[in-house]
Amino acid sequence: MAKSKYEYVKEFETDDKLLRNVFILVRVDGKGFHKFSAAHQFNKPNDVRALNLMNHAARSVMHELDDIVLAFGESDEYSFLFRRSTDLYQRRESKIVSTVVSLFTSAYVYYWNDYFTDSRRPLYPPVFDGRAVLYPSEVEVKDYFAWRQADTHINNLFNTSFWALVEKGGMTPKAAEVKLSGTDSKDKNEMLFTEFNTNYSKLPAIFRKGSVLLREHILKSLDKDHIIPTLPETLPGSTSADASVAESTMDTEEDTATPSISETPSIDNKRPLESDGATDEGDPTSEGAGESSGEFQAPPGFKRMKKGVVIDHIDIIGPKFWSGRGAYILAPEKRKKTGP
Repeated sequence: MAKSKYEYVKEFETDDKLLRNVFILVRVDGKGFHKFSAAHQFNKPNDVRALNLMNHAARSVMHELDDIVLAFGESDEYSFLFRRSTDLYQRRESKIVSTVVSLFTSAYVYYWNDYFTDSRRPLYPPVFDGRAVLYPSEVEVKDYFAWRQADTHINNLFNTSFWALVEKGGMTPKAAEVKLSGTDSKDKNEMLFTEFNTNYSKLPAIFRKGSVLLREHILKSLDKDHIIPTLPETLPGSTSADASVAESTMDTEEDTATPSISETPSIDNKRPLESDGATDEGDPTSEGAGESSGEFQAPPGFKRMKKGVVIDHIDIIGPKFWSGRGAYILAPEKRKKTGP
């Protein structure tokens, strides 16, 4: 850059580099989304189209920023965890937060029509804000995600109960609020079951548990271009129905039917996942990601292990996740060679 007498103004810039050797967590949150969801007639209490659009936007962020090792989303918010050693933008807070928010918002608008097929674009621009929080150890990281998933459950149970009273019970919103005031989770579950024949625990896991984005191996079939995430057959706190929802996010076929929980357009219906964000096992972008236990071996009939962004709806509260599928997230990172 050519020097000039005006360059002194750079001295007014603040140094906002974040502390090293701690985890950076960026949370993106919708601004004014009660109004936005009403204007766009989101289904109540949950609109799977809106949730999957959020998931698509989050996955787009992870594809662009390799140092994000985990993401969790619920409602109109998403949290992104960076690996402890990240040096993205020299750890400048303003650059990191603005980039994440910009990527997320642009993807949300860009992929809008893939989910809301009855409107080519939003009626007005959605707005998201963002913040960065530093966590010094694994304890705080685990507790943060436990907090967000617990919040998912609390909010969804209340909203499910509230809208059941309004839409099925014929109550006014004010009367529904009064009835739910002072109730605990047991009371709400009992009310849903006895008054509306709804077993809350059987509702789709995406509503009850939120969405978890992981970097996992993807397998390519030897006989056809078909890819699957390396999901275990059974997961702690999940059901076979949950697994089918997770696997559907890997599908690349277009779906023009009216969306339902199992028929919502894939979060990647424009191109195969393996060519969009998945990297060869030896790719530098996966350096330091770690593995939960040793080298992963491809089962018979599959070849060329890759890593890609996989979405699932599972429990992340408690040790099972962090010692299993999430073990790589907090595992000691490989040191890069600096010499010959």
